[in-house]
Amino acid sequence: MGDFDRLAHEKDRAEITAMVVDDDRDTVDVLSYLLQIKGISVVGVGYNGSEAVKIYKERRPDVVFLDVLMERRDGFYTLEKIREIQHDAIVILITADVIPQTRERLEKLYASAIIYKPYDINEVMDTTNKLVVKLKQKLSGEINYKKAVLKKLNQILENRQHESDTSKLRLLQYLHDREKLV
Repeated sequence: MGDFDRLAHEKDRAEITAMVVDDDRDTVDVLSYLLQIKGISVVGVGYNGSEAVKIYKERRPDVVFLDVLMERRDGFYTLEKIREIQHDAIVILITADVIPQTRERLEKLYASAIIYKPYDINEVMDTTNKLVVKLKQKLSGEINYKKAVLKKLNQILENRQHESDTSKLRLLQYLHDREKLV
């Protein structure tokens, strides 16, 4: 990777914002620190689901790292509420709960990804980068579609303007020709 490509890649990574939510303060501190080292800006931390939903509404981070098992408003509640706010939000669940029913429930709530503790920060980064790239591609596709629609509408408007101008010229020519006859 050349210097320019590396700088562009690092610039993209620096633009990723995140929120970390876990009822264990040490886990929040460590994960936040590791994310920042990796170039992700942590814009909010929370220690329960209610707090997380409030912070999410205010800050709208690109990615939410969310623990499942918390005493006050767990990850299920939080994921459900975030989905109500923004259905395509990137919410990565980080949990030690390996019970199949937990995984099934998280999948029904459309968890973006599930990472099991103890986790490797490289696994967290790989998962995050894949999800963010997928979101950027989706948004880019939507933008390109909207640009194409706008281009088509502009073309239609230009054609109508040309038709209108042609009609005006014909009317003026008709009026001019009629005056000559009179």
